Amino acid sequence: MSGKRKYPRAEAVAVAKELCDGLKQRCERLIVAGSLRRRKPEVGDVEILYVPKLEPVEVPSDDLLLPPKTALVDQVDAYLDWLLEQGTIRPRENVRGATTWGAKNKLAVHAASGMPVDFFAATVETLVNYLVCRTGPAELNMRICMAAQDQGWKWNPYGEGFTKIGSGQQHAVKSEQEVFEFVGLRYLEPWHRG
Repeated sequence: MSGKRKYPRAEAVAVAKELCDGLKQRCERLIVAGSLRRRKPEVGDVEILYVPKLEPVEVPSDDLLLPPKTALVDQVDAYLDWLLEQGTIRPRENVRGATTWGAKNKLAVHAASGMPVDFFAATVETLVNYLVCRTGPAELNMRICMAAQDQGWKWNPYGEGFTKIGSGQQHAVKSEQEVFEFVGLRYLEPWHRG
């Protein structure tokens, strides 16, 4: 990350606030993660983790003789599509010119500031693990992985918790603190994680 541009915390907070103000009514849960959550004075991007609201919408049937169907529409996806149309954000290209704009991960650029913004969709069940992972830093995530392996478990940072190696037994976690404690590490508040 040495060649990556850094942005002052105040500028990143302003971008996060602008985007989260529009997202909050479209989410069950919404939190800013990454180095911004760790209270770093400079950040390389804004990471927004959310559990979207799903709203039922009537969709016309392909067959005119059949009644409309009901589909669940992800309210965050609809809002991000609108932000794309407005030119507020755009998909971010990697070094090969490809973009990541999928159901779970959307890597964008905030057009006015040029700041990278990553949107990560979770579920209520996966939010805690995802939050620990997306808050980072990478070195801490590696420590959690290694501590889990030392005890015969595999950490599933985008899943509900841990899987016992060899048996497939699952251990779901309900809090960030439980992620740390399960692998025998002392819990650290985000701003003490590095």
